[in-house]
Amino acid sequence: MSVNRWKLFAMPVALLGLASPLLVNCGGKGIPGADSLPGPAGDLASAAGGCEEMKNGGIANLKFDGGAEVEGKIKGFLEAAASLDKLTADMEADLIGSCARLGKDLGMKDEELKAEAGGGKGAEKVCNAVSAKVNAAVKANAEAKLAVQIDPPKCYADIQAMQTCLGECGSPVQPGKLEASCEGGEISGKCDAECKGSCTVDAGAACSGTCKASCSGKCDAGFKGTCGGKCDGKCDGKDSKGAACAGTCEGKCDARAEGTCTGTCDGSCSGTCELKAAAKCSGSCSGGCSAEIKEPKCSGEFKPPSVDPTCQMQCTAKTAGQAKCDAPNVRVVANGKVNADAQKLVAALQTSLPAIAKVQLGTGKKLAAAVSGVAKAGAEVKDVALKAGGKAVACVATAIDASASATASIDVNIQASASVSGSASGSASGGT
Repeated sequence: MSVNRWKLFAMPVALLGLASPLLVNCGGKGIPGADSLPGPAGDLASAAGGCEEMKNGGIANLKFDGGAEVEGKIKGFLEAAASLDKLTADMEADLIGSCARLGKDLGMKDEELKAEAGGGKGAEKVCNAVSAKVNAAVKANAEAKLAVQIDPPKCYADIQAMQTCLGECGSPVQPGKLEASCEGGEISGKCDAECKGSCTVDAGAACSGTCKASCSGKCDAGFKGTCGGKCDGKCDGKDSKGAACAGTCEGKCDARAEGTCTGTCDGSCSGTCELKAAAKCSGSCSGGCSAEIKEPKCSGEFKPPSVDPTCQMQCTAKTAGQAKCDAPNVRVVANGKVNADAQKLVAALQTSLPAIAKVQLGTGKKLAAAVSGVAKAGAEVKDVALKAGGKAVACVATAIDASASATASIDVNIQASASVSGSASGSASGGT
């Protein structure tokens, strides 16, 4: 009897034992020693045994037929799929936590804010409950005329991690190709000398530049929000003549500002703070440094020319955990009658909405793109696995299933994130 190895992928791994009553009767090992045989019996036994290594971290210890190149390609694919599967679960856990913090600040009960991460369903449960609470709070404070604006965040690929991975994969980045490798973005990083372009300081750090989010401090132009000092501009739509403003100040605020600032914010910025051409940059420098940029990162896709596509896919997936997205710049302003409840709502949204919206507009999209790359590579690796034995078939099939599950989970997480930002802004787009 001959067994067509192509059919192994046409059958779910859990049902492979049905191909032989002996395998079923003996838990996948009907013939003693069959899993060590080189032929069809060994393939079926190994395939029926599944691939627990995808879950327990034992991928590195796997051995496959076909030589070092075949084994390396299969292991690289498995590691990429396993890494992205874990990152997807971590993203959901973080989103559950962010939605729960917002719900807590709005007075929701603990039992409403608890859920286990799994396939996006945990985030969906908690975030949808919080979305309903936010929607009700916005309607209850309609006279405050809440305005929410969210700018999509920048996301960065870790260049050093990518270079290391590509080198280990046998497709290193050629000298002089670094700048050209950042497609659709720019190189930035630490600059120990003069930053000739722009210096971006992380959210929450001291800011003496342009704050594209909420500024807590002084703002010299383009301010709109609550001013604890003198308002040079308009107060509740009327000329303030430089006096204190108990309502909404538009223009310039000289102390304890809580609002958006398109000029220079001297205080703390809830989003990114940008300084042009700084002699010393304590944040991330882009656009040129008088010395070598350290810890470089790419705000687009790091895709060096002349790199093997399989290596590119595997390394993009493996280094996805090192990739970072800024918190999106979120501006929450109440433009009408602002009572204590409205102020509480504004403060809660300004604190938690950046982390929630980051999944919808940043990390979720980047992770989805990485998983998509792995899924596309599955067809090629599947063909390779057919030459490497039943265990390889089972593991690759498991990895393909994991990628499909991750894709579905990411989509649910993105929708859960969007539901909250949409409720805050009164639109499904989250105010973008």
